[in-house]
Amino acid sequence: MQNLVRDGLAERRVEPTVPPRVHYRLTELGVSLDGPLAAVRAWAEAHMAEVDQANARHEASAEDAR
Repeated sequence: MQNLVRDGLAERRVEPTVPPRVHYRLTELGVSLDGPLAAVRAWAEAHMAEVDQANARHEASAEDAR
């Protein structure tokens, strides 16, 4: 989460309570990632079976090499 704050994608707010409460929220820059991340998510969902098959082939070839 610190990286997101450092990069300006999220804001951090600490309440001075005991124990301290920490709140995070996306900045305008962070919210602007919604569209690109939705496209990546849609691609991953559409190609999940192919990725699973590639993983299985890789694991099988690694087993054969042992």
